[in-house]
Amino acid sequence: MVSKMQLRSVGEMCPGYVQAHNISWTLAAEDIEKEVSCETCIHWKDNRCKINLFDEVLSSLDQT
Repeated sequence: MVSKMQLRSVGEMCPGYVQAHNISWTLAAEDIEKEVSCETCIHWKDNRCKINLFDEVLSSLDQT
């Protein structure tokens, strides 16, 4: 299972990350810009990356 920390780390390093504009209304407006995570990306659907970058980026993080 993928952790929140992994989702944030991958989101920050992912070349395909594009922030979704309809992020959960529970986030405060000033926190939206700071909340980079796969979960806030337009390519993240049904708990997976639709452009298949998650595993590649996660693997590159593990090698640093």
